[in-house]
Amino acid sequence: MGFDQNTEMSLIQDHVYKKGVRFFRTGLESDSLLKVLARLYGLDEASAQMTNEETFTAIALHQGEIDMASESIKIKIFGKDQDEDLEENYYESFFNLDLKNGFVFWNEKDQEYREPLIRGLSA
Repeated sequence: MGFDQNTEMSLIQDHVYKKGVRFFRTGLESDSLLKVLARLYGLDEASAQMTNEETFTAIALHQGEIDMASESIKIKIFGKDQDEDLEENYYESFFNLDLKNGFVFWNEKDQEYREPLIRGLSA
């Protein structure tokens, strides 16, 4: 877990990874993902192209060692958390890996983060 449950939910700094998750644009597939997300979220302001790279601060939501090849990994990710204008650009989501079964789950935390997410992923 990324938070110490023995105290008042203090963040365990060893579980925080600046630029811990990185998304890279792969071409038309990435652009299509951005357009579909924007359309599903009811947003028209998405760029026609995804940014070449977006990095996220990541917090591991598990304790102890984990074997990525055989165990699911749950991560909370924070976008634009180092920006000067946090109120306008900051967003959060969940990113879970299940490599054993070939799945990656990317789930929104709150609907209020939809617009900043689309802006953050747009070129």
